Amino acid sequence: VNNFMRRHLLGMRDVQRADGRFTDVAPMGGGFGGTLWGSAGIVIPWETYLQYGDKAMLAEHYPAMKRYMTFLDSKVKDGILNEGPLGDWLSPEGNKNDNTLFWMAYQAADLAIVSKVARILGFSAEADAYLAQSEAKKIAFNEIYVDKNTFKTIKYGVKTGFMGPPNANAAPEASDKGQLMDTQASYAIPLALGIFNRQNAPHALAHLVETITRSNKDDQGVARPPYSLMTGFIGTASISEALSANGKHDIAYGLLTTKTYPSWLYSVANGATSIWERLNSYTIENGFGGNNSMNSFNHYSFGAVAAWMYTHSLGIQRDETSPGYKHFILQPTPDPTGNITFAKGHLETMYGNIKSEWTKQGKRTTYRFTIPANTSAQVKLPKGKIVNVALKTNTNADRMSFELGAGVYEFVVE
Repeated sequence: VNNFMRRHLLGMRDVQRADGRFTDVAPMGGGFGGTLWGSAGIVIPWETYLQYGDKAMLAEHYPAMKRYMTFLDSKVKDGILNEGPLGDWLSPEGNKNDNTLFWMAYQAADLAIVSKVARILGFSAEADAYLAQSEAKKIAFNEIYVDKNTFKTIKYGVKTGFMGPPNANAAPEASDKGQLMDTQASYAIPLALGIFNRQNAPHALAHLVETITRSNKDDQGVARPPYSLMTGFIGTASISEALSANGKHDIAYGLLTTKTYPSWLYSVANGATSIWERLNSYTIENGFGGNNSMNSFNHYSFGAVAAWMYTHSLGIQRDETSPGYKHFILQPTPDPTGNITFAKGHLETMYGNIKSEWTKQGKRTTYRFTIPANTSAQVKLPKGKIVNVALKTNTNADRMSFELGAGVYEFVVE
């Protein structure tokens, strides 16, 4: 009975294999989360490949990736992807967003990933086709969601449903097409995914910084102080990456060290020892605040900033051309605001632990690295003078770089 119900609920059917046996096949479709959750079928295999270099795993998932791209195409009408219902879930300013902006950005990013997977697997024609689709989606995105005069994000105005399609019999609503979004997530997500074009990206970065350094009203009309985290599940995974990838490390660290609501450290100030589902899952002022209908005290999403701590603060970054950390990048970024004076951590890989540490004392910063056996790394340190060893470096605007083999290292930079 349970197996029958499982097959019925999933819409499964029997398909005869080449060996004559039958197997269960579930149709490709959406789910409660929509595009931003469904894209896990694209993102997780790709991220896992970069961590472990397993091409066989990519080959296993590639057919499902293609089917999901076809499914998303079936949800495009008049050039707009309408496959939700969820957007930047539990954002304090989520009502200001047009969720189709996020869905379109993720569709373009998904297509780019599938193109890379196809090329790795040797399907060059399919790789070219998916890349072309991704670029076309990016062009459409920049035309639709960026105001031509202010370069701020705007709404398209399409009606979306929360628990399914919009009610066709409902009274028509006034269109909000062209209305400003100008929210943290509406800039951070496309910036982190590389969706804004060359003209719009610098403006998007400036507007993102503005949305962080100003006061913003949340969906309850309460003004929140500067450096408040106004993003939800999706935007939180993008905001620090978008800032540091574009050189705004001071703003990223400012967000990290804020203790007022809403922020990461606000929950810590309220006694948290784990990551909460909501930034206000519990507060001293309001208790549970009516959140008991949906409230977890052990939830990953807002903890996504931990990835930024590894990739930007500690600077342990993957080399996409050498998946599995055979070769990787060490690009630590000490806190330019001075609020944090040291960081230390390690990442377990198939080759062993990659360790990264930095300590600031006055004008000197000491960096310590461990590069596992049988690996190598490109080290990129903030520009300065290495005073404890003689080392030839290549320099650009703000970094000095050099290659290192396996070993334990210490560099003192003034």
